[in-house]
Amino acid sequence: MSERKTTVSRREFLKDAGLVVGGATIGSTAILSACSKNSSKTVTETVTKNATQTVTTTVNKEGASKYVCPVDSQEFSSMDALKAHYAAEHASNGPEQIVSFTVNGQPYTMVVKPWWPLAYVLRDILGYYGVKVGCDMGNCGTCTVLVKRNGKNVPIFSCLTVAGVIDGWEITTIEGLEGGNGTLDPVQQAFYDADAYQCGYCTPGLILAAEALIADNPTPTADDVREAFSGHLCFCCNMTKQVACITGGVKK
Repeated sequence: MSERKTTVSRREFLKDAGLVVGGATIGSTAILSACSKNSSKTVTETVTKNATQTVTTTVNKEGASKYVCPVDSQEFSSMDALKAHYAAEHASNGPEQIVSFTVNGQPYTMVVKPWWPLAYVLRDILGYYGVKVGCDMGNCGTCTVLVKRNGKNVPIFSCLTVAGVIDGWEITTIEGLEGGNGTLDPVQQAFYDADAYQCGYCTPGLILAAEALIADNPTPTADDVREAFSGHLCFCCNMTKQVACITGGVKK
């Protein structure tokens, strides 16, 4: 019989389940190859360990000029033209589409299956492990991320959001709150100071929900906080501290 593993390292815990209040993005990077002053430079916007197809953009000093199809290497002058070409010429690949979006300010352009959950794209493909998956049904809030809409960051459940609709989106995950030199965002600091977490699995989603609330209402009442947290579950039953640390606002 094989020996059963009974221990887990701190790194494994933080990656798969633990509290993520600061950390950096894992698994996503960009390649930039610059040539002489007047020549172009090639930018591969998305390089991931799991994504099968990415879009290469050739950029000159005036701005983006060519977008290269990841299947047949044809070049196009706009992303819209490339997307139209991909839809028309590569339908045999199945119902796939090209989407462009940003995560914490980092641009990505990639081929996705339109039914992929956003949580899968962010966590399993791009390596944003601060995005947790709990119930996978929109009932627990652990997968919450922020999406920019009409100038405001709105919390959404990424397990219920499909990749086919994220084109043009600006997404923020818990990793995007980190300040310079690894400093915590004020809401993260409030959670830390109040010991408003236990296992930490629900914490990223709660912090992002609190971020949206504080941005819209800097001095929320306890009832305001409870309403903002109403779609979230803390399986360690620590909601009293989580509500209390946000009530009245946080120090900036």
